[in-house]
Amino acid sequence: MADETKSRRLQPVGRRTFLRYSLFGATSAGLGGFGLAALAQLWPRPGDELTGEVPIGVAAELASEIDGERAPYRVPEGGLSIVRWDPANAAAERAYGEDHAVGEGFGLMALYTQACPHLGCAVPWCQSSQWFECPCHGSRYNRYGEWTGGPAPRGLDRYASFIEDGVFVVDFSNLITGPARTANALEQSAEGPSCVDA
Repeated sequence: MADETKSRRLQPVGRRTFLRYSLFGATSAGLGGFGLAALAQLWPRPGDELTGEVPIGVAAELASEIDGERAPYRVPEGGLSIVRWDPANAAAERAYGEDHAVGEGFGLMALYTQACPHLGCAVPWCQSSQWFECPCHGSRYNRYGEWTGGPAPRGLDRYASFIEDGVFVVDFSNLITGPARTANALEQSAEGPSCVDA
């Protein structure tokens, strides 16, 4: 009976055994995490299904909602902010008329506000200034997504869009590089206090 009690006692773990198990455990955890991350690439993320030409909504209703709210219409799945632009403005028509939707007396543009051209931060709308303002480094863009200040190299990127049978359609396969810093078709100054300290 005494022999049985001795055999049941836990033996102290040696230094080499401890290190061997620790190395094995750390390696297994690292490889397991890498494997799970690799498998996660097989499942789509929200918004990945937005490819090709995607109908967003009735163009006239979107335009009136944007005017009523005095704010862009957000499409979070695509990282978009839909803004209204004026095709009667000659500079805007020259700059945006070819690639962006034009309805009866209004235009709609799909700005990619999920990534600032500077370093990729999301660029939210500031209701008080009526500008898009990047909270990371202070880049600012007017209602048309044109650069108005900060370190960004250009205006906000945008997707090509058109109106078909009264429906506003965004072409997610055609990302257009934002306008140069010198583009200023809107000539809009801030309409109130900024939301971001620069």
